Amino acid sequence: MNIATPLASLRSLKAAQRSRAGFTLIELMVVVVILATLVGLGVIGVTRVIKGAEKTKRNACVEIVESAIMAYKNEHGAYPLPEAYSSDVSSATFGSVNNNRPKEGNAEIVMLLLGRDANGKRDDAKRAYITDSSMFYVCKGGRRVTKLDDALTGGGVSASDMIGFLVTMNKTGVSKYKRLSQARAFAPLKITYDFDLDHVSVTSPHEGSFAEVIQLN
Repeated sequence: MNIATPLASLRSLKAAQRSRAGFTLIELMVVVVILATLVGLGVIGVTRVIKGAEKTKRNACVEIVESAIMAYKNEHGAYPLPEAYSSDVSSATFGSVNNNRPKEGNAEIVMLLLGRDANGKRDDAKRAYITDSSMFYVCKGGRRVTKLDDALTGGGVSASDMIGFLVTMNKTGVSKYKRLSQARAFAPLKITYDFDLDHVSVTSPHEGSFAEVIQLN
């Protein structure tokens, strides 16, 4: 009886089993890598869709505000301005940010366009040039952000408050803005008047304008 032949067959069988087991493990690893890649691509795609939707909505709101300002100007013969503001200058900007803090509030201007007084109380004697306030957020004290409708229902607004939008910031490798890039931020409506040229510009910081938005806690 030749014992070597069965032993050789047994070794061949074990080798084949090890080969199949190793191949299966590699196959599983490949599947995991493929799935992780697909998930990563899906997350990137969803993020882009969200940012795209935010941008489209924000741009539409900016156009609405600019049109409302022009309608106010055509009816009143002057641009909407805070009561305490003097127009004896060549230009003025409201809704700007300096060192992550509001520099010049824009709430009073937006309230005029909504047909409200400086504190956000409805005034039936005032015409509303913007009829939908649900698109806006308000930043109070440079940090606390709520929906504008909620603020108007509650304690109202003040002249130093900022009206704007919530945005998802792009990633950045700059350490100064690294935390900001990982969270949402408040992008104010920036209203700029050029009185000499009789021109108004309404803008809102985009997802990469880290110095022009307010970082939220």
